[in-house]
Amino acid sequence: MQRSGGQIALDSQGQLFLGLAEQLVRPLLQISQLAELGATDNPEVARVHWNTVQLISQTSLQLVESYALSLRLHSKVTPLQIEPITITSLLYDTAQILQPFAQEYGVRLELDSGPRTQPILADRTVLQAAMTSLGQVFVLGQAESDEPSAVHLSAHHSRYGVVAGLYSNTLQLAKEDLRRARSLKGRAREPLQRLTSGPAAAVFVADSLLNTLATRLHVARYRGLTGMAATLQPSEQLQLI
Repeated sequence: MQRSGGQIALDSQGQLFLGLAEQLVRPLLQISQLAELGATDNPEVARVHWNTVQLISQTSLQLVESYALSLRLHSKVTPLQIEPITITSLLYDTAQILQPFAQEYGVRLELDSGPRTQPILADRTVLQAAMTSLGQVFVLGQAESDEPSAVHLSAHHSRYGVVAGLYSNTLQLAKEDLRRARSLKGRAREPLQRLTSGPAAAVFVADSLLNTLATRLHVARYRGLTGMAATLQPSEQLQLI
């Protein structure tokens, strides 16, 4: 934290914490409202409310755990565990984690990574936490869209490495949007308005996690879709034939 012009300027982690705190307000309000509505004599209605409370709680906990992991990694409390990873299986597992959340909001998930995508070198726990955090934002963004479409979890080769991320055909993001959002992090309540309403802190949690893997989020386009992705280094130790 730094003081400038009589005001306290937050560092990157402080900005991230502020965005996270602001983002968690909405799910906590939802839980509070559902708890009140849950006081009903109708067991079916009570069951639906309880299931929703569980889902919102689990999703919020996942985000908090991802933020805590980022802090531990940046402070060197937790070391990275770099190993060869099959990106297709990682995206599949991420889709499985996101599926109940996506189903709650009526959003379809699609896995577009082919079986011949080259393995990468990364920390599986870190990368999956980043993709899960990013996936939460994409699902909410599609749920709020006037023309919701599927969220695609995709991986493909580029000349710089293996590009893995999330995409949709309704997203209208440009490089400038992400650059501007980074500059507004901690200073504006909705730095990524084109993606979703609210702080979208999960994007910056994902970005912080990816930074520990020597990469970062960028706006990407693939097969007519627009999204956010990270470029990861392929593994020379393990290749699929």
